[in-house]
Amino acid sequence: MEPVSNLGRFGRFLMLAVGFLLLALGIFFIIYRALPDNTKECTAVITGFDTELSENTDFTRTYTLVSYQAEGKSYENIALGQYEASWQIGDKITVCYDPDFPSVIKTKTMRYGGFILILFSMPFIVIGFFTIITRRRKATKSPQEIAEDEERTTAGKLKYKVSSIVIPLSSGIPIFTIGIIFQFLEHNSAFGFLFMILGAVSVIVGLRSIVLYFIIKYRHRKKKKQHSNAV
Repeated sequence: MEPVSNLGRFGRFLMLAVGFLLLALGIFFIIYRALPDNTKECTAVITGFDTELSENTDFTRTYTLVSYQAEGKSYENIALGQYEASWQIGDKITVCYDPDFPSVIKTKTMRYGGFILILFSMPFIVIGFFTIITRRRKATKSPQEIAEDEERTTAGKLKYKVSSIVIPLSSGIPIFTIGIIFQFLEHNSAFGFLFMILGAVSVIVGLRSIVLYFIIKYRHRKKKKQHSNAV
């Protein structure tokens, strides 16, 4: 596996740009798209699904149609801007609404979409900064220090790079957290299960790399001690 610092200058700054863009969008949604403090919740019943084809592209969007009661009034077949593959007609879901505009509804996931976008931005920002720092540190090292690093990271024939910890953990933890949020906010969410599985696998890979790190460190120290005793 190539070191993550070999992404190239464009790749490193692209990661940061994407990360900060997602972060800005998340903050924007939290500040400008959040429902008011007096937001209420109610139970809605899924009555159907509606598919819409964009005029300028071939992109198709599916809307969920729901019926519910709010502020003493019934609302039938209201379009909800979210679709879950696991949802079926007749399922009950929780929706949020502004008491002043009860016909405009959002799911809990849509309500907290800003926080989800911020979590999505974390892997890009962390990996972007990591690649820049790694590149600069490598540029300041002498050939002897680089050779010592290579010897240390291949001790005991076990190859290890710091990126094998940083990338999986910085990606896996936010993704797993997003999966938990989806599961908590939306019952039986397909996205939730997918994110939890992907996040868990990534975290396990990162934890495995941490274990390898300590094994390598121990073997390198042992090898160095044996060499000193022999001399």
